[in-house]
Amino acid sequence: MNNTSEFIKVSYFSIVKIAQTNIIKGLTLAAKKYSKGNLVDLGCGTKPYENIFKPYVQTYFGVDFHTTADAHYASDTKADLYIDCTDTKMEQGSFDTLLSTQVMEHIYDTRKYVSECFRLLRKDGIAIFTVPLLWQCHGEPYDYYRFTKYSLRMVFEQQGFEIIEIRELEGAYAALIQTKIISLYSFPSNNIPIKMLQMLIRVFWIPFLNFSALHFDKLFYNNKLCINYLVVVKKK
Repeated sequence: MNNTSEFIKVSYFSIVKIAQTNIIKGLTLAAKKYSKGNLVDLGCGTKPYENIFKPYVQTYFGVDFHTTADAHYASDTKADLYIDCTDTKMEQGSFDTLLSTQVMEHIYDTRKYVSECFRLLRKDGIAIFTVPLLWQCHGEPYDYYRFTKYSLRMVFEQQGFEIIEIRELEGAYAALIQTKIISLYSFPSNNIPIKMLQMLIRVFWIPFLNFSALHFDKLFYNNKLCINYLVVVKKK
């Protein structure tokens, strides 16, 4: 990672280290290569990636849906506008760059959402997404879909976007280890011996798994399975 993303380095003790590190790397490269002008972050939450994009854009505007923002971020939400992200009411062609990270799986009407993204961009505007293929249910009950790169290509092209890139942010080796960590070790227990075991796992086993996934994923690389895709599209 370069200096723009160092502020959100993720600890090797974190149960989301693998997924989050690869999202940060992908967004850091995309920000430098594609972002420009006025940016809107749809489903912005706490704006965790704002400092990655700020060096390359003039303005950074966050939008989120009040119901889900309150449920998941409460007072930590940094939205500048609270509204349905599929129908923002903002003026057409207001932005040069659009960012949407880990949002599409929570939007029931995918095509309506992508159409709204298209509407908000100026001609030749760029939209940058991260979208999951493999993750446990989260943000419930507002968790509806997982996407393959083929479904992503179809939905964006059908709404008028030109595909610049769709790529896996990691391979199967990292994806399976991340799934193991998040599935087995993320739920607290009230049983004291189990809590102690979980603590030992958190201190010794999870850092090893994280290190293994991040350093050997390319050695055993298989792009048939990933945690997330990076999608970059252009308004024709």
